[in-house]
Amino acid sequence: MTQGKREADEQGRLIEAISPERFQPFLHKCGGDRTRALRLYAWDSEVARALQSPLRDLEVSLRNRLHRQLVGRHGQEAWWDVPKARPNYKGQDMLESARETLENRRPYRPFGPCDIVAQLPFGFWISLLGRGGSDNYEMKYWNSSLRHLFGAHRGGRDDLYKKFQFMLTLRNRIAHHECVFQRHLEQDLDTALTLLRYVSPEMAERHEKYGQVPEVLARRRAVLSGQEPVRL
Repeated sequence: MTQGKREADEQGRLIEAISPERFQPFLHKCGGDRTRALRLYAWDSEVARALQSPLRDLEVSLRNRLHRQLVGRHGQEAWWDVPKARPNYKGQDMLESARETLENRRPYRPFGPCDIVAQLPFGFWISLLGRGGSDNYEMKYWNSSLRHLFGAHRGGRDDLYKKFQFMLTLRNRIAHHECVFQRHLEQDLDTALTLLRYVSPEMAERHEKYGQVPEVLARRRAVLSGQEPVRL
């Protein structure tokens, strides 16, 4: 078997492992060049891993800041049980799902509000910055409590909410192993760091100093051309 045939067979098995359907966007982007498309697939995974770090810290920092603010406002750890602070039906569903998960995971151990906070998804916390439908989150949460956390933001609540929604979409794409190479990743990183500065300037500074995303973004052309190796 020739070297070229062995490489073609290996590529075929890799694509089968990825699945032809999942691989198609990479192949299309690379004009049908399987070698280049496999490099793009590896680079996409590399940049997704790098982006997980600022997104993780953005999620954790946001939930902790919002939770502390609402605890201070309503005087108890389980602020969501205070009638005037109770989330809408979507929020209630997420709270119930968090409780059920904790009950199934630790049926013989009690859990408290801090456990529920850690179990609630990123989308729950972002939803508190939204409109809330008929529950009017602008009055319930934003005007009364949360706007004080974002004094450096000048675009208003709607603009802030949209930026966090963009980050939620990116976070979910990465969590579900979907490709991200088609996004404006430099802008995504800038948005993540901007939002992180609002909730934790120290954490944002840490990512600006030590974050790997800029380096990975700069590697894209060299990885696709084969000048630099893929990193798995």
